[in-house]
Amino acid sequence: MCAKYRIRHAGNDDMQVISNLMHGLGFNHTVEEILRRWQLVRDRISHPVLIAYEEETAVGLIALYITPLLFYPEPLARITTLVVAPNYRRRGIGRSLVAAAECLAKEAGCDTIELTTGNHRKGAQAFYRSLGFEALALRMERRLSKQ
Repeated sequence: MCAKYRIRHAGNDDMQVISNLMHGLGFNHTVEEILRRWQLVRDRISHPVLIAYEEETAVGLIALYITPLLFYPEPLARITTLVVAPNYRRRGIGRSLVAAAECLAKEAGCDTIELTTGNHRKGAQAFYRSLGFEALALRMERRLSKQ
């Protein structure tokens, strides 16, 4: 882990920080939306969120989901969000956040960590490959109607 950056678990007072960082990925979640979602996951150890700081400035975050699988002996760790503030990219923050997430995953008994990234995020794909991630499957989705 990069000693220059402090990484800690997110807390109730971090909703504005999380909202600001998510804007860097193009998401326009309000603080209220983040808070509502946070209240659903904050007490679950299976949904850790880590924030990286340089001094007092929040510069990145990673969210992880850890879940047991029915037909696999170890739980699976999935990175659901990784964002580094635009002015702080290419400084090792993303690597430090992934390393911290991997530590949490290992502590939870996981032997695999996975993630999904958009087809249009070529830079992110190259970054993940540099960390040893491989494209192994095609993820498909179908929107469900609200009726």
